[in-house]
Amino acid sequence: MCFRPPFPGCAFDGQLPRAKALGCSVRPLRGQEPRLSMSASRPSIKSDERSASGSVLVYVLVLVVIAGIIGASYLTFVDNQRATTERNLNQDGLRISTEQALLTLESAIRIKLLANGEVDLASLNHSGPVAGLSLSLSSTAEGTGNVLQVHPFADADDLEQYIPLPDKKDLFGQAYAKQTTIDVNITTQSTVPNVRLPNLTVNDKPQIAVREIPVSQFTIFSAANSFTLSPAVLSQDIGRVFSKSSISVSGSFSSQFPIVAGQNVAFSGGNDSLQVKDPSGNDASIQLSSDTQSQTFLADARTSLDTRIVTGSVLPIDSAPLNSVYEADSSGQSAHALNLSLLRTQCSLVVVARPDKPVTTPTGHKECLVTTIPQSANLSYPVTTTTGASQSQGTASRQTVAFAAAQSKQNPSQTILAFDFAAPGAKQLSSVFLVVQDPNGNPLPNAVILIRGAVTLNGPVSIVSPHPIIIAGDFNDGSQPASIITPANLQTVAADWGSDVFGNY
Repeated sequence: MCFRPPFPGCAFDGQLPRAKALGCSVRPLRGQEPRLSMSASRPSIKSDERSASGSVLVYVLVLVVIAGIIGASYLTFVDNQRATTERNLNQDGLRISTEQALLTLESAIRIKLLANGEVDLASLNHSGPVAGLSLSLSSTAEGTGNVLQVHPFADADDLEQYIPLPDKKDLFGQAYAKQTTIDVNITTQSTVPNVRLPNLTVNDKPQIAVREIPVSQFTIFSAANSFTLSPAVLSQDIGRVFSKSSISVSGSFSSQFPIVAGQNVAFSGGNDSLQVKDPSGNDASIQLSSDTQSQTFLADARTSLDTRIVTGSVLPIDSAPLNSVYEADSSGQSAHALNLSLLRTQCSLVVVARPDKPVTTPTGHKECLVTTIPQSANLSYPVTTTTGASQSQGTASRQTVAFAAAQSKQNPSQTILAFDFAAPGAKQLSSVFLVVQDPNGNPLPNAVILIRGAVTLNGPVSIVSPHPIIIAGDFNDGSQPASIITPANLQTVAADWGSDVFGNY
């Protein structure tokens, strides 16, 4: 390849000469390649590419910040949940401790009341650590201060203090009771230091109700032994019955009150039944005809049976007479035998029959001497000093005094002490202790108490005796508060039972 000089006389007007093709290619000479500038040796970055790269960096930083915030929030949430759970657990622990303290206090009050008839509430107050907690407990009785007293017998002079329990669905609803309320203050506080749970304190102010219900509010009340509901003793409407043990049903009975048995309600025959009416008064009733130890009873107890037949497996049966009502055994512990000496001192009138001391009645019949404490000449036949009086052989005349005693004509070795409510002076009696004694003052084993003319009572009455008690005819149709207390049997007979000895009505 070669270059020719420009043609002479050829002007280019300031432009570079153009190479003319001479049939050869035009190349730069070896070693004469044009040099590249330094700027051409580096890659150039345009402005739009630089902006995209900055945005990606910002996005990454923002996402990192958001993730950090989410992580911190989650950790804070988890920590707050942990603290909340811990606080709830601590609070539940405090409440459980207060409930345990309340149950312990209630048990201590009950034990002392039954054993001693009174309790000093101040002696049960305490404060101190309990299982990692600080617990403080105090209680006071309404209207009585620190000392609460209960009595084994209802005093007739305090009847205005006995008011009916208002809740008809209460186990003892509508029963007349003297109720004392104990105000309890329990404060618990955690002793475990925790900066996130400072001064966590639970304060409860529950109340304990102590009820004194006279046994006269029950048709039958058994604090120990089981008993049988039988048509021979009870009418179809049995009223309120309670047994710390079991109740056996022999027949068909109904009641307007819950049936309460500490162990079991059993039926002796295939046709026996027990009907309990709805206490709300809408005439609805439930009926039970199978043993309460059956598999279906517990499932039905609080549903279809509506807690109207209650055993110890349904609810705690927490009712008992004071220990002073029972005699103490040789070890000093209370047995289930009635404390008859205490019952005797509590009664307003004591009636004693002496078969070893015969008397002749004004009508000429020979009977036993009956005395009363305090002495009253109008309540029993006086001792007749006339030796010429002869015993009448005709029909026995009507008993004219409240208390008379004679030998049974069917069983001459048995002494009958009759209490006639229809006789003058008997209506105002409220509590009577009747006993047939030998010359040494011991109750005779072969003696019975006969209750006559007690269809209608003028007021509350309690009858206590160590002997079996026989009720002739109906008793207390007017539903007065009345009770019959005996460790022996109770039996009902026809209204004319004993008329061959004490005369007809």
